[in-house]
Amino acid sequence: MMNTEEYLILNNDTVIISNKNTTIGYANFNIDEMTLNYLFVNPMFRRQGVGSRLIAIAEKAAGNILVPSEPISPLGKKFFNR
Repeated sequence: MMNTEEYLILNNDTVIISNKNTTIGYANFNIDEMTLNYLFVNPMFRRQGVGSRLIAIAEKAAGNILVPSEPISPLGKKFFNR
C-alpha cells in the first residue's frame, strides 16, 4: 500500500510535506527577502525529488523565485549546484 503525500503551508513561511506516518521534509522561507532559509528532507526520502517539490511549493507561496540564504551546508551546495 502506497502512502499519499500531502503538504501544508504554516505561517506563510514554512512548507511541510508529510505522509500518514512521518514528516518527509520541510522548507522555511522569507517572503520579504525572497530567500529560502532552510530546507530539510528526511534521509529516507532523499533523491526522490522532495527537495525540488518543497522549493516549488515555497516559490509558489512566495510568488517569486527564492534564493538560498547563507550559510549553505555542503549537502545544500551540492543540491543547488545541480
